Order: sequence, then C-alpha cells, then structure tokens
Amino acid sequence: MEFRQLQLFVAVAEELHFGRAAIRVGMAQPPLSQQIRRLEAELGVSLLTRTSRRVALTAAGSQVLEGARELLSRRADLESNVRLAAQGETGVVRLGFSPSTAFGILPDIIRRFRAEFPGVTLQIDDRDVVDKGLAVAAGDLDLAIVRGPFRHPAAICESLLREPFMLALSASHPLARNARVALSALADQPFVLFSRASAPGLHDTITSMCLGAGFSPDIVQEAGSWSSVVSLIEAGLGITIAPGSARALCPTGVVFRALEGAMGEAELVLVEPRRPLSPAAKRFRTIARQAADRRGVT
Repeated sequence: MEFRQLQLFVAVAEELHFGRAAIRVGMAQPPLSQQIRRLEAELGVSLLTRTSRRVALTAAGSQVLEGARELLSRRADLESNVRLAAQGETGVVRLGFSPSTAFGILPDIIRRFRAEFPGVTLQIDDRDVVDKGLAVAAGDLDLAIVRGPFRHPAAICESLLREPFMLALSASHPLARNARVALSALADQPFVLFSRASAPGLHDTITSMCLGAGFSPDIVQEAGSWSSVVSLIEAGLGITIAPGSARALCPTGVVFRALEGAMGEAELVLVEPRRPLSPAAKRFRTIARQAADRRGVT
C-alpha cells in the first residue's frame, strides 16, 4: 500500500466517479482504475461497487476512506513540521545564562526571539553551578550567554557586546553628588559584588580595574543576583561597579555615576558548540547578533 494509492482512492471515494476523479488528480482514467484495483488486491477486499450508472463505497471502502484521510492528514502535518524544523521555526533551544547577564541586552534578545519564533520552545538554565562552556560543549545546552572575559577550549566564544562600567551607589551616598567619580576615589569604599562563582569574568575584571587604580576592593558582601546587589546598595551597605545597562533595573534609591580611570569594559559573550547548531539555535544566534548590533558591537 502506497500513499499515492490512498490519495487516488480518496479522490474516487469522494467523487464516486472515476472520470471526475481522474480529472481531479490529473491522470487518465484507465491507470487510475488500475491503481484502485491493485489496492483492492493488496487488501484482499472490494472497496467499491461499480455499475454502468454509479460507483459506491462498500463497508470496507468506507473504513479505508476514513483511515486514508487520517493517514494523509498526518503525513501532511509531518511534512509541514519537518519543513518548519528545518527552517528553525519549531524545535527547542536550551539557553544557559548567568545571573549577571539578566539585565541589559538579554531580556531584549529573549523578547524578540519569542515574538519572531513562537513555535520554538526556549528552555532557560540560569544555575550558577553549571559550567556553561562545558555544558555547551557536552550538548546539555545549545547556547549560553555569559559575562566576559570568557573563553573555553571546547566551545566557540563570540564577543557580542562591550559597554563601559559605571559606579552604582545609594542616592544618599556623598559621592552621588558628583556626575563623575574617579575610580581611585573608591579605595576606602565598601564594595558589594557578584560572587566570583556566579560571574568570574565580571568579578575578576572589576578587581583588576581596582588594582590598576592602586587599591584592592574592600568586598564586604557578595551576592548571586543583581536584585540582591542593588538591594544591599540601596540599604547603604556599599557600592558596586556594574555595566551601564544595569541602570534599567535599578530602584529609585540607587543611582549611577560615570567612572573616570576605569580601563576595563563589561563584555557579553555568546558561547556555542563547535558542532553544527540546530536551525532553531541558529535563529536565536541571529537574533542575539542583531540585538547586539543595535546596541553597538565592538
């Protein structure tokens, strides 16, 4: 039994006329009749009763018509789904990111991806304990977006975006009166930073900047999320150095000031495997690059 035979049988069964069915499927009537008889022979039953005046379905023919319609519909659905998957419009993208990337460009990327590709399921993993590079290389994640500098020997690491660092501090802090603050002026200030476990690149870059300005930051508290960092700053526990895009998520009690003498930049890195990406993951990578282009890629 072939799909083509089922298609021809459905045409005859719905038209109940071999001539009209032949016109419908675009073939001559004799080969159409031969295909229907071959199908009957394969099934070992009569599907149609034929007289000089009419064609009618037998009980077996009615059963085959119902099943054939269902099979052909499933085949059409399968073909459609395969095409959509090949075009990256369906499927699953497993995305890893660290808490320090949860502000700025990442929400924009996710929002745009969901709007343009609603048929793709986006599975997000933001656990600190996961080695994002290793997870991507092992196939546990399709892509990851992390704070740089980040390099991994088993993955491709692409710099998406670089932006300046700024000083974040309580609105009531004396330094908040200044539009610009020298990095060296923070030598005696208590710092609240992302833990190194959650954002090693960001943590090390900030520490190196401070060392370059002649002091080691006095880290009085570490936190694993931006919401925790800004809450502690708002409470007056300390200050922090953060990417400028973090301003979008700050409460009214926290202000940002330009930093003078800050040599480093906040980097966002897209991590992908060395093996070929799925079509859906390629779509996500394209959206991420487009979002970075709008913000200004280096």
